[in-house]
Amino acid sequence: MLVSIMDRYVVSILMEQIKADLGLTDTQLGWLVGPAFVIVHVICQLPLARIADFTNRRNMIAIAMSLWSLFTMAAGLAKSFPMLMFTRMGVGVTEAGCAPPMASLLSDYFTPERRGRAMSVFTIGGVAGIGAGMLLGGFVGQAYGWRTAMFVAGIPGIILAIIFYLTVREPPRGQAEAGTAAVDAPRPSLREVLRTLFSKRSFGWLIVGASFLNIVALGRGVWEPVFLMRVYGMEQAAAGLTYFLISPLPSMVGALAGGFVADHLAQRDRRWCMWLPAAAMLLTFPLSAAFLLSPVTATVLWGLPVGFLFSLGASLAGGMASPATIATGQNLSPPAMRAMTHALWTMASNLVGMGLGPLLVGGLSDAFAADFGDESIRYALVCVSAVALLSALAFLRGAKTVREDLV
Repeated sequence: MLVSIMDRYVVSILMEQIKADLGLTDTQLGWLVGPAFVIVHVICQLPLARIADFTNRRNMIAIAMSLWSLFTMAAGLAKSFPMLMFTRMGVGVTEAGCAPPMASLLSDYFTPERRGRAMSVFTIGGVAGIGAGMLLGGFVGQAYGWRTAMFVAGIPGIILAIIFYLTVREPPRGQAEAGTAAVDAPRPSLREVLRTLFSKRSFGWLIVGASFLNIVALGRGVWEPVFLMRVYGMEQAAAGLTYFLISPLPSMVGALAGGFVADHLAQRDRRWCMWLPAAAMLLTFPLSAAFLLSPVTATVLWGLPVGFLFSLGASLAGGMASPATIATGQNLSPPAMRAMTHALWTMASNLVGMGLGPLLVGGLSDAFAADFGDESIRYALVCVSAVALLSALAFLRGAKTVREDLV
């Protein structure tokens, strides 16, 4: 997951350079980091997840990792907006072959009682990928340009794909619940998968909550480095490092804690698997707004901007939401449907979150620019952060039936 998300997000820290080099608008950048990736990603995710439910998941992940790394490297050769869009679409298609088989693989290694903790590590890998993309893109891009940064970002995935193929074992399906006998169970049809999952009302609300969560998380993740450069006047490398310290790093801590807390609380009342992400999102909005609206000149000890403290809190809270949502999706699913289950809810959440989050921020920033100049990005991010409240409401609604659905 780390190299997957790194290759996805490295563009974010390079957007100011790309904008200047290719003469793009914020709205075009929003398309580049949002719909260009996510539309083809969503289209391909379901058929690839279907394949993952009856083929070797380790091999599938290794092949996908090699391909998206090559597309990331190819982005450095793009000479126009359409060419860059094409390479991002290539990353979107090939990354669709990673998350569903990976979630299914992990679910066969860990029992339901430990699955929240396993998914917290899964989440941490993704968040660490955001940080790695920002750090690598920030320092390499500032020193050698955005094209070199894209090429360098693709190299680790090629190496890791080889290591992954040589070292990871493909476990029998369902071994965490029912031993190896589950591997011989008949493969359900797509209709059976949809009927099984959507007969559980909490699964639909899980999708809605995760979709709103992703609007906030992906809108912030893509544009906050730009916010630091425009509003705080940081250089690219400094913005990448600062962003890593005040957002991905505390999110990793939150994700690790969230997995353990979710597993512990769910033993008392299984509704906590939905209550916990709801509480996390309720905290995220006011803390995010305080970060974005704090005056640049307001500082605390050693000249640290006070807004950065609010960002730490928002990122910690937001990171706690994801492990519980991933684990709940897997726990609601029979073993033979788990790659498809992960694909279904991530398809919707990514299409809404990545398709709308970055694009909304870019569009609102352009709309506010006449009145606020470079600070338009500040108010665009606040508007999108408010969607966290809708995410919380959806998770709370899903909690009403999740106990019955998990039986």
